Amino acid sequence: MIRPNFSFDYFPAFPSLTPDFQVQRIDALGNYRLGIRKTWEQGKHAFYAQPSVGFTVNNYWDFARTDSTSFFFANRETKIVGNVGMEAGMKFNTRRKNYLLVGLRHQSGLSSLNPIEIGLYAGNSQAQVQRRGSYTGMFVGYGIDFKGRTRDEKLEERLERQENKSAKREIAWGSGPYLSVNGLLRFRPKSEREPNLEFSHISGGYEFLGGYTLGSFSVESGYSKFNAYTNVRLPGGLNINTPTNYSVSAIPVRLRYHMDIGDKKRLRLGTSLAAFYTLDTKGRIWYEGAIGGYSNTTYNLTSTPLDQNIQGKLFFNAGVFAEIPIFNSSMITFNFSRNFGSPEVGKINVSGNVNAEPVNFDSSGSLNGWIMEVGYKLPLKSLFK
Repeated sequence: MIRPNFSFDYFPAFPSLTPDFQVQRIDALGNYRLGIRKTWEQGKHAFYAQPSVGFTVNNYWDFARTDSTSFFFANRETKIVGNVGMEAGMKFNTRRKNYLLVGLRHQSGLSSLNPIEIGLYAGNSQAQVQRRGSYTGMFVGYGIDFKGRTRDEKLEERLERQENKSAKREIAWGSGPYLSVNGLLRFRPKSEREPNLEFSHISGGYEFLGGYTLGSFSVESGYSKFNAYTNVRLPGGLNINTPTNYSVSAIPVRLRYHMDIGDKKRLRLGTSLAAFYTLDTKGRIWYEGAIGGYSNTTYNLTSTPLDQNIQGKLFFNAGVFAEIPIFNSSMITFNFSRNFGSPEVGKINVSGNVNAEPVNFDSSGSLNGWIMEVGYKLPLKSLFK
C-alpha cells in the first residue's frame, strides 16, 4: 500500500519566504502474516477466530523540491518490524465449498517503523513522528477450496439443485398471491395512420397489478394507464393526429383461466376477460395549432380540448395469454387482447381552414384497439422458499 503521508512548505531563511521548499513524505507498507484459524461450523456458515504473527515492511521516501534547480534531494529507507494480529468474523460457505469472509482485524506493531522528521536546515529544532503500523479495521475476503468436491458430492449437489428447482417452480405455478408489471402497445385502426408515418396509429401504456391464483383461475386488479391520441379526418380523406395527446388512468378487474401444457410446467396458456373503470384524463388544456399539407390538401387548424373528465366510465378487454418460467420462481407473460366498448376520450373542437375553406367540427378518440403486452409476474410465495 502506498499513501502520501503529508506535505509541508519549508522556509529555511524564515521570516524571509525565499528560498522555499515543498517537502512530501511517502510510505509503502506491506504486511505479511501467518495465522492459525479455529472455526465453529453452523451449517452453511461458521464463526472463526484467527491469531497471527508476522512482519511489516516499511519503505520510506522523502522528496523536496524548490522553485529553482539549484537544490533537490531525495532519500529512501527500509525497515522491517514484527507484528501480531487477531481477526474474528463470519464464514459463509458456497455450494462449491468456497467461502466468503466478513470480519474485524486488529494488528499491533512490536517496534517503531521509520520515523518522520521535520527539521530546520538553518536551525536546531526538530519534530519527529513515530508509528508502529498498528491498525483496526473491517475486511471482506474470499477463499477458494482447491481440494474440490468428490464425485458423490457433485452428484448430491446436482440432485439437490434439481429438487430445489422443481420445488420453486411448483410453488410459483401453484395457488397463491402474486404481483405483476406489464408494458403494452395499443394498435388503433390503420385508417388512423398519418401519411408517411407507418407507426402513427400505435400508442403505449403500462399496468401494475396484484392478484391471486386458485387452481386454474386467477383474479387481479391494480392500476392501468393508456396513452391516447385524437385522430382527425379532414375533408378529402386526409388523416392527422392532433398535437394534443391524452393519458387515461383506469382500475382493471380481470378474471383469467389457464391450463398448463405438459407435466414440466414450462408453458401455460389461458384466456382473460377484464373490465376497466376510468379514473381521469390528463392532457394539454391549451390551444394547439397544426399547419401542413399533403396530396393537394393544405390546412391551418387549431384544436381546443373540450370534455376532459371521463371518470366513472367503463370499457372492456378480452384476449389470450401465455406464461413461461424465468428463474424458476417467476414468469414472463405475453398477452394478446382487444379493448372494446371505450367511451370517447380526447374530445376536441377543430377549427380553421382546409384548402382555404373554413371548417369547424368536433372529434374524439377512443381506447379501443388490439393490445400486445409483455410483463413480469412474481408469485409471492416463492420469496419465502
